[in-house]
Amino acid sequence: MHYQKGNDREQVFMTSLDQMVSEDSFARIIDLFVDAMPIKELGFKHASLKKEGNTPYHPGDMFKLLLYGYRHGFRSSNKLSKACRINVEVMWLMKGLQPSPRTVNYFRSQNTKAIENANRYFIQLLKKWKLVDGKTVAVDGTKVRGQNSLKNNFNAKKVQRHIDYLDNKMGEYIEQEKQINQKSKGKKKKDELDKIHDKMDNLVKREERFEDIREQTENSKDGQVSLTDPDARAVIKHRNIVEVGYNIQTTTDGKYNIIIDQFCGGVNDLNDLGTAVKRTQNIIHKKDINVLADSGYHNGAEIAYVERLGAKPFVSPKKQNQQKQEGYRKIDFRYDRSNNTYICPQDYLMEPISIFKRGNKRKFTVTRYATPACVDCPVRDLCTTNIHGRFIERSSHQDYVDRNYNRVNNNKDYYRRRQAIVEHPFGTMKRQWHMDHTILRGKENVITEYRISAIAYNLCRSLSILGRDGLIQRLKPLILSTFSLFRHISLPDLAHIELFVFQLIKQHIYTSSRRA
Repeated sequence: MHYQKGNDREQVFMTSLDQMVSEDSFARIIDLFVDAMPIKELGFKHASLKKEGNTPYHPGDMFKLLLYGYRHGFRSSNKLSKACRINVEVMWLMKGLQPSPRTVNYFRSQNTKAIENANRYFIQLLKKWKLVDGKTVAVDGTKVRGQNSLKNNFNAKKVQRHIDYLDNKMGEYIEQEKQINQKSKGKKKKDELDKIHDKMDNLVKREERFEDIREQTENSKDGQVSLTDPDARAVIKHRNIVEVGYNIQTTTDGKYNIIIDQFCGGVNDLNDLGTAVKRTQNIIHKKDINVLADSGYHNGAEIAYVERLGAKPFVSPKKQNQQKQEGYRKIDFRYDRSNNTYICPQDYLMEPISIFKRGNKRKFTVTRYATPACVDCPVRDLCTTNIHGRFIERSSHQDYVDRNYNRVNNNKDYYRRRQAIVEHPFGTMKRQWHMDHTILRGKENVITEYRISAIAYNLCRSLSILGRDGLIQRLKPLILSTFSLFRHISLPDLAHIELFVFQLIKQHIYTSSRRA
């Protein structure tokens, strides 16, 4: 009996990197996928070389590095750079190139728009391959931690709490100063006063800082200020846990759970449904889609806007926490559409008395209805305690809300698909790929991280659905089209050049079948 023995560390291996990377490695799929993309047309920087300056890394190689890293759960520039030296698959993917962490960061931050274009280009391919149909899409948001602590996030109430604390401390120091003047003498008195004055000066500086922050919160649109990452906001997660970060809105296709789009939304989901639907329609070039969303998106103005865009919203109505045990609710009042009036439970006519506007992002009108019969109504106590009588308010988008309610109520089994569709990518990306927090700052950089992750996720889904051979067969014509530049060369042996290129590609794609 003996232990297994390894090879001598001094032994020289007569092998290539290609032989060390398995045939079913995801690195090979990434390599083919990026080579099939029109890098220059997508807008990547340094896709065209300049006559002068340092030799840059090819954007395709850098993009491959990002896709591989995000797929395998490491995304910091230091880890990505280190992987180029210690990870065999990355060494093969990068052809031995070793970009510095700064170069990786620069590429990621300078190509945010190009990465968004790459995501849209891939969605068009998936639609062409019939992996995306756009019939049913689900929208949901997920909160992720940002690079800003809760301590460095402020609103007006929090700033005032700090200032009140400093004012109380200043009052304590003033009392201590009076006691020192009364009880102490000589050098001891001078030393104690100097210490107190230093503390008071420090409090003054801190209060000036909080006054500056208060001014910033007053000028902020949402009343929040984050000092480390100005774009990060305090968001409420599950069980009322507050963290500073971002609300990543994701639209997922219902056919194969493919991510169509992602963007940074507000602190909650209430005003993001219309934006998500419009972006999705622009990406898949289709308007008549069914949109599934949870009750966090139930906003009459947004539901009306989505329906006007040509889509059908299926948004779960919000649960009413407090229902009247006795008395009349709004549902007990009948609306007469032809006369634009309400009929109360006692059959009194309620007519419009005022019209006013509401809403922040999308304005809408509200009509208020009332009846003078409330004054002498025998069951007034069951209806209202308002001295002016009972009011009923109806918004201009109430018809859209009613249609949405009927759609959800009449198609409960269909609506239940929402969670299975949209939670699928969240489970993979947040739990397995560690995308529950962002390592970058600023909305553009943060959403770029999640778009890179979305491309890698969609590539994994494509591989799972089509299989390795099926995906390669679809990428092959795209790779061949990248060599169309030879067609403008007027050489007699052009056919030989194209044949040679085709043979190289064929060998690259079908390398597994050529090896023993």
